Amino acid sequence: MCAAAVIDRLATLSAYARQLLEQAHSPVEAPIRSELFGVQRFRQHGLSLARAQPVQATDAPRGSPFFPRVDENLASLRDAFDYIALISRSGRYVSPAAEWLLDNFHLVEAQLQQIREGVPRSYYARLPKLAEAPLAGLPRVYGIAWAYVAHTDSVLNNELFTAFLDAYQDVDELTLGELWALPTTLRVVLLENLRRLAESIARTKVALELAHAVWDAADTLSHDELEALFETVRELGLEQSYCTQLWQRLSSERAAQSPALVAWTEKNCPQGPALIDRYQTEQAAANLTVGNIITTLRAIGQVEWADLIEPVSRSLRVLRELPSFAAESELTRQQITHAMEQVARASLRTERSVAEAVLQLATDATHATSTGDPATGAESTAGYYLFGRGRPALMASLARPSTASARPGAAGRPSRTRRLPVYLGGIALGMLLLLTVLVRGLRGAGFDPLEFATLVSLLLMALPLSEAVIALVHRMTAESMTVQALPRLDFGDGIPSAHRVLVVIPSLLGSPAANAQLARRLELHWLANRERHAQFALLTDWSDAAQATTPGDESMLADALHRIAGLNAAYPAPEGEAPRFLMLHRPRTWSDTEEHWLGWERKRGKLEMLLRLLATGDATGFLPLADGGRVAGDTRYVLTLDSDTGLPPGALRELVAIAAHPLNAPQIDPEARRVVAGFGILQPRIVAPFPTREERSAFHWMFAGQCGLDPYSSGASDIYQDLFGTGSFTGKGLLNVQAVHATLDRRLPDGAVLSHDLLEGTVARCGVVSDLVLIEDHPHHAGVAASRIHRWTRGDWQLLPLMLRARHFGIDALGLWKMSDNLRRSLVAPACTALLIMTVFCDAVPWAWSLLAVAASLAFGPLLGALAGLVPTRRGIELRHFFDVGVTEVARALAGAAWQFTQLAAQTRLQIDATLRAAWRTL
Repeated sequence: MCAAAVIDRLATLSAYARQLLEQAHSPVEAPIRSELFGVQRFRQHGLSLARAQPVQATDAPRGSPFFPRVDENLASLRDAFDYIALISRSGRYVSPAAEWLLDNFHLVEAQLQQIREGVPRSYYARLPKLAEAPLAGLPRVYGIAWAYVAHTDSVLNNELFTAFLDAYQDVDELTLGELWALPTTLRVVLLENLRRLAESIARTKVALELAHAVWDAADTLSHDELEALFETVRELGLEQSYCTQLWQRLSSERAAQSPALVAWTEKNCPQGPALIDRYQTEQAAANLTVGNIITTLRAIGQVEWADLIEPVSRSLRVLRELPSFAAESELTRQQITHAMEQVARASLRTERSVAEAVLQLATDATHATSTGDPATGAESTAGYYLFGRGRPALMASLARPSTASARPGAAGRPSRTRRLPVYLGGIALGMLLLLTVLVRGLRGAGFDPLEFATLVSLLLMALPLSEAVIALVHRMTAESMTVQALPRLDFGDGIPSAHRVLVVIPSLLGSPAANAQLARRLELHWLANRERHAQFALLTDWSDAAQATTPGDESMLADALHRIAGLNAAYPAPEGEAPRFLMLHRPRTWSDTEEHWLGWERKRGKLEMLLRLLATGDATGFLPLADGGRVAGDTRYVLTLDSDTGLPPGALRELVAIAAHPLNAPQIDPEARRVVAGFGILQPRIVAPFPTREERSAFHWMFAGQCGLDPYSSGASDIYQDLFGTGSFTGKGLLNVQAVHATLDRRLPDGAVLSHDLLEGTVARCGVVSDLVLIEDHPHHAGVAASRIHRWTRGDWQLLPLMLRARHFGIDALGLWKMSDNLRRSLVAPACTALLIMTVFCDAVPWAWSLLAVAASLAFGPLLGALAGLVPTRRGIELRHFFDVGVTEVARALAGAAWQFTQLAAQTRLQIDATLRAAWRTL
């Protein structure tokens, strides 16, 4: 008798039930559930499991993929969910375990994304693999997670977890990679367990549904047909649920003329009460386990895994003996652990051996400091040896005679001392190849490259093409480099008194309304960064005048002081401490170059005088203001912001935490008077806010880029920071008082430096903090942007005399390149205009070539970035929205290039005017 024919006659069966009964299916696998262990028993199990889990040799062939049937598990869970939901909508009884699944399936689906993004598959490929069945070929950590889930009934208990891992490592230490893979591995095992339970729940429902359908068709079923159905049920392992439901309906369905089903049930389901009792027990167990799984899946994303894993890592226990390690932030400790894994692989040593070598080197450095030998605080940190300047010493201490010659330095990359020649060589090579192609093309088109007009056109063409070549080199470098966050300390309790900071806004006193805006900006900075050991100050001058004083000066100053007093009254500092808000003001001095009375050296002079005051106590140059407040004497850092710069919540603490880390502490060469290691200045990334409706303009849309804060981004590539370890200062950042004062105080000639930010960042060494942002608006109109560019160009060319005496002013080779590159960039627009004129009037080169060169200079860089944004970098994104944004960026780049092309003549006039003005002032 064929069971399929009988099933076809059962009209009330659902499609899911028919598919399960008619197709060949293996029995449901048992849940991952075993005897529950306490702490002591888990310790014993950890010891025995470690002895029973042999690991494959390192050169063993690759086994099964780490993610065993994760996608298949999710598909099976989705099928079970759909069926249980169908049963629920039909009004039939749904068990508590099934309700858990119905209510939390969204969480289950989210786990697939968490598993895929938790750790890359390539990461798991390097983990030790098990050598013996049943988990042969899978990472050892998978077997550990399986055992833990089985003996806790899928409950995450920190005490049991750490006891288990501790005991396991008493026999065989786990690598840091294995420990950090545990959260994702637990998700995988829990998903496997939930799949088994969901299938069991769904198949139980199928057995119950079949039993009901059989009773509904009892009069039409013979004994042989019932036997055929039961054989199918037995193959699926559902006989217990099937018989239980048949027995439950037996008493209510038995009639005088008993059909064959009654006799069959009485024969095959004789122990009804026992069946019901067992069924209820299994339902209760399934309900408990499903609830535990859902709860644990939710908890895994909320657990601070660093606090759970670091204490059980044997290598990190060694590093914890360093006082500096406990003071570092979680992000920095993660950098240390990743670097330790890399060093262990490169040196063919264990991670614990690497940690012990780091501890020994750091201890020796600390001892050297205590005995009077020169050493820095950085040398007592783990990061100094694992990813800092001490890494060569660490690799040398770990070297074995057999492997020392086989270890290339830093994955074959050139050291930072050789990167500038490689970088410049790449640009030069690109230009050489491009010009060679152009020369050959000109000869093929019938032009003589040595003819005067053609030669001039080629030279003019080199400038816009250089813009495209540099953009290409920068894009290739950005895509190949990894953004490394600067190390930082853990200031979770706030900025400590030893790292006091002063936030200042250098500005002019222009009007009462402007004073109110400045005071409001100070208030907003405080409200966003409520730090006890931070002060907020206005650093002001009067506006330029034809005489030393004007009638409205005193009233303007009094108004500003009154507003500062109001802030201190509204937000008083703790008793006995310096006021939270203050004001420092300078009188006018005569400027020979400007032929006006103004504040000495404007913004640069204000900051130089402020740093002198903080470093030495010399208040010369500031007016004595009784109501202006006093600066705390132990201030170590100054955060300088423009009057329209926004300081996001928490940014101040993070900046100071970075500056306070010993690896970032500036080291000064006293002879050259420049910072040679660490950072004297920290520059956050600048982003534009969303414009208000009144501020929106086409110009702002084209050139401000994507506005607002991105809560999902962490760091962005800065070419100079990523490649050379130092970036460019743009005038808004954190200054180390002693370092900047020592390198720049009274160093630059008076009245000769307009654009000082790049110079200051070069001499005091600026570090770009790309994972922190400041908010500053982009110009909304072309006129404002043109004025800005004119000022910047004048400043760039005024640095030319200092560039010619670079060593005297502490300018290194990289700084000299940055300044030269700014001068080159200012000549691009005039070169484009001259090239187009030459093409029109002299016919020296094909007109299409000239247009292409000009277009490349204007569009190539922005277009490369926009096109890179069209490549998805992670899974689980909404592709339609992603490509909408990407296409918008491409349109923005093309529109901006088109607008700049229409403005070439105006830009040329602007750049030439700025260059000539700067040349006149420097003569």
